[in-house]
Amino acid sequence: MSPKTPRPKAATGFTIERRSSCGKIYTTVTLCTTTAAPMEVFIRFGKAGGCGSAMADGIARLVSYGLRSGLEPTDAFKALSGIGCHLGSNTCLNCVAESIRFVLAHLETGRDINDLIEEAALAEANASTHDFI
Repeated sequence: MSPKTPRPKAATGFTIERRSSCGKIYTTVTLCTTTAAPMEVFIRFGKAGGCGSAMADGIARLVSYGLRSGLEPTDAFKALSGIGCHLGSNTCLNCVAESIRFVLAHLETGRDINDLIEEAALAEANASTHDFI
């Protein structure tokens, strides 16, 4: 990996709210001011404290360090996708991975990020409805 890019004093980004098995999770993905590529990830639970919040903060720091050192954002998404726990597949890390995917899809297509999130929620609802049929 290349040396870590210094963080600018101000950066734009997206904060995405998702529901996980652990409750609400907020993922902020900030963009590099020169390339508009994701460069940082911040993860916050809807409720403060606990081991889960500490683990999420550690993961966010590692992902951010990787992104600022040359890690491809799609590789970060792949690394966090599909991690399950005793609460099922709708885990905190899957929500973080989805948030990164939403930002990447927005950057690639120019589509409104809220529309992308809404479409994913509808697809999830339809998939869970079909599970019961």
